[in-house]
Amino acid sequence: MQKSDFFTAQRMDPEDLDSVEYLRQGAEIKVVVHLQCAYFEARLLAGETVYADTFNDREPYDALTHIFCVPQDALPIGGTMRFAALDSAVNGDLCVAQLSCTPQFADPDALFAAYNSGIEPMQTVSERIASGLRYSHLQCMDRENRPVQVFLLEADPHSVRFYTGTPDDGYAARGCCATVPEMIETACAHGQNVLAAVNADFFDMFGDNSPSGLCVKNGRVVANGESVRPFFGVLADGTPVITSLGERPELRDQLDHAAAGLQWILRDGAPYQWGPLEPFAYVRHPRTAAGLRADGTVLLMVVDGRIPDYSNGATLVDLIVLMQRFGAVQAINLDGGGSSILYTRTSDGYRLRTNPADLYRPTEKLIRPCFDCILITACE
Repeated sequence: MQKSDFFTAQRMDPEDLDSVEYLRQGAEIKVVVHLQCAYFEARLLAGETVYADTFNDREPYDALTHIFCVPQDALPIGGTMRFAALDSAVNGDLCVAQLSCTPQFADPDALFAAYNSGIEPMQTVSERIASGLRYSHLQCMDRENRPVQVFLLEADPHSVRFYTGTPDDGYAARGCCATVPEMIETACAHGQNVLAAVNADFFDMFGDNSPSGLCVKNGRVVANGESVRPFFGVLADGTPVITSLGERPELRDQLDHAAAGLQWILRDGAPYQWGPLEPFAYVRHPRTAAGLRADGTVLLMVVDGRIPDYSNGATLVDLIVLMQRFGAVQAINLDGGGSSILYTRTSDGYRLRTNPADLYRPTEKLIRPCFDCILITACE
């Protein structure tokens, strides 16, 4: 989409526009355009610059919200902007709407409170999977008395180990994917004594299945060695860490295993990167997260969702609040939605503890292939 397209496209139906919201973030302003109908490949003309949509290029299931990050000095306060988008994902016509730029800025604290669903545990069932590893199922209710199912692994890094599960227990960075039970099976076949597992990084499920961030296995960088996304990993001495190579590049050669997440949601005990005004943050979905307590205890959490009578999922704020409840001081958001899954070992094999729910077929328990997972293994 070129700048000249803004002046040759057809005008968007005014009824298709819902609202425009604004949020100050550092030297930029987040401009969020909400639509009544789905449009694609959106752009914003503010002043003399065309800005690309920073959201829908990674979230295929929300074409109604478009987010642009505009420098404050480039936003024509009191003037107008032009919004342009294609009216279909393939061979669509370009449509343009003029937006009045008279922002009422959102309050991040109020948004954080609004995104908190008030999830409270009503009943907890826990069991010891192995020395240093406890599994808990929390049956919760939100403030509207809707059920939410939360699953938690608490792992002592002195008693168990952490291992990056990959397809065929191998090192292929692209073109491969496998389900978590398949990754458990191949890791066990190669001598790992797997106790539990959760899914890990976001991956290109509509392309070559490559992971979005860093992946390290047995000290070897499998993918994205230059990624600055946050990750959960363990050093060669078994110390668990949640950090990024952007902040600690010296760890690249010290990591034994690592799997990345999309954002660092809890940092030094405080909420972080929780995406105010972004549907990815405030729409309730199945979620998976990895966290650390101050004493090094690892927390792996899955929240089921998309099945209203059983579990209604979590916002990113809900995930932060739950992680804080269990003592995490650092936490990252891992792949969620239909990828969220948790297994534990039982006396007769491995048990699926969660109820995976694909967006379009939520009532079918589909086990989605993915690129990597986090395996908890027994110390030998």
